[in-house]
Amino acid sequence: MSSPVPAPGPAATSSPRAPAEIFVVDDDPALVESLLDLLSDEGYRVQGFTRPLEALDRLARGARPRAVLLDYIMPEMTGDEFLAALAAAGVEVPVLLLSGVNEPSIRGAVAGVLAKPFDVDRLLLVLDRLTGAVQR
Repeated sequence: MSSPVPAPGPAATSSPRAPAEIFVVDDDPALVESLLDLLSDEGYRVQGFTRPLEALDRLARGARPRAVLLDYIMPEMTGDEFLAALAAAGVEVPVLLLSGVNEPSIRGAVAGVLAKPFDVDRLLLVLDRLTGAVQR
């Protein structure tokens, strides 16, 4: 699977506000696809990345999503390394860490942590709070 993975067009929203853009960064292509479908259906504009360096490159070039959903353990780089790279580049964006590790030892700033497997309703609630958007 190549990265980034474009999402289908944004769904109609009941809010006059433009849909919030979300980056999904996870090395599991199936999870990225599932989140692209779910979040697009909820009215978010979503870009998926199976390679964290590609997401970092987009952020370094000026992309400013309203939130990043970030896997904690990936072969290319860890969540900690991703957060350190964001800080080094001076990029400020809320990051919601998705982790299969019971208690990840996070050294960077994150807006929250959801354990995998996560509850979809909980994910949407946290994401709505992070983005300040009413998507449904």
